[in-house]
Amino acid sequence: MKGQGLPISTIIIAALGILVLVVIGAIFGSQISKFGKAASECQGRCYKASPPVGVMPGVFDPNKCNADFETKLSGAWIPKSMPSKVDNPGEWRCDECCILTG
Repeated sequence: MKGQGLPISTIIIAALGILVLVVIGAIFGSQISKFGKAASECQGRCYKASPPVGVMPGVFDPNKCNADFETKLSGAWIPKSMPSKVDNPGEWRCDECCILTG
């Protein structure tokens, strides 16, 4: 009786295909996380009434949005200069994200 099964070349091609999919998935995953952070950054001034302890000066603005020349954006925003590794990202969220309007 002759043994039946897949040829070794088919197995190698399938393994290489799976490896390529894993690499593409890793690249896509890292890029999507970068996009997520960039999409949630406040592009203007980030007002916070009580900043977290140990934050460098200038990260949060002490003044609320000025309705005469700024628009207050709704949503959950973080400052552009937020460190990449923080214990509780929720306490870094802006109370108001103020964008200049023309």
